[in-house]
Amino acid sequence: MNFVSLIRSRWLPLLLASLLAVATAEAGAQMSIKPGKYGKTLVMDKTLPLADIEKISAFLDDLASRNKGTANSVMFGDTFDWAGDEMKGEPGKSPYTMVVAVTGRAKAAGDVLTTWKSGWKMPDGAAKVNLMTGLSAFEVKAGERVTLTAPALAARFDRDKTVTPTLSLVDAKNITIDSVEVQVWSGMTNPSVLQWLTASPLLWLGVVMLVVVLVFKRI
Repeated sequence: MNFVSLIRSRWLPLLLASLLAVATAEAGAQMSIKPGKYGKTLVMDKTLPLADIEKISAFLDDLASRNKGTANSVMFGDTFDWAGDEMKGEPGKSPYTMVVAVTGRAKAAGDVLTTWKSGWKMPDGAAKVNLMTGLSAFEVKAGERVTLTAPALAARFDRDKTVTPTLSLVDAKNITIDSVEVQVWSGMTNPSVLQWLTASPLLWLGVVMLVVVLVFKRI
């Protein structure tokens, strides 16, 4: 077997498989709360007490009985509301990213869907609220334990402000919620492997050119 055939049969598939594995792992891995993924500095870390989890359960039971399976209105429906401790938002430490992790068990086989709104209460009492995405799981098994983790829209402050992070549960389907953790991170995130690679087009070009030369150059 000559060099070109060796490259084609062994190293090229391995290289492509490795790149595909990196991309797949980055795209499909469930998000977890860890340093560098959502910010540089952990500012707040709160786990809702059992009393709040019981309130969430009662809220969802009441919602189900009143709405008869109809989704709760994001704009006008009742919500379960939670507020963290006051904190100082500073321009030099922006952005501030709230990360929510919801753990529970699927009631039946199918999709687990939860709808949340996150925001910041300002010093004047006004609130800036945004709808969160990503706190759902699909095609789960009955009784399967799931952890749904997602970041909220990052916030930037133009001057020092005393703000309060807030979280509101709008609705949840096919899940018994056991715990809710809320973190706030400040600063820019560390880029993932996939982000680093996609942000380096010249590196990609060099790799592709090298592979082409090695594979198709006749010796």
